[in-house]
Amino acid sequence: MKKKLIYLAIASFAIAQNTIAQNLDLQSPANNLKQQISSIFPIVASILFIVVALVNLGHFTKEGGDWKKGVFSIVLYCVIVGVIVSLYQYVGSTSL
Repeated sequence: MKKKLIYLAIASFAIAQNTIAQNLDLQSPANNLKQQISSIFPIVASILFIVVALVNLGHFTKEGGDWKKGVFSIVLYCVIVGVIVSLYQYVGSTSL
């Protein structure tokens, strides 16, 4: 008897939470946030790329500089930005 009552309470709670979440209408704020991120991200990514390149410039210009370390850092930055962009596109392609 107690198990049935607990299951009934959990089921009713889940149904109530589902209906409350549907009434919030989060689609328009999410679209506004998506538009703002889409407009700001290329600027931030390019500024960060310039900073990473300048920080790693020492690896290229020093006497006996380590080319591998400098190239690896820049490639790592590009990979991380690529992963962030692909995740953003994936999340943006899913519907709310």
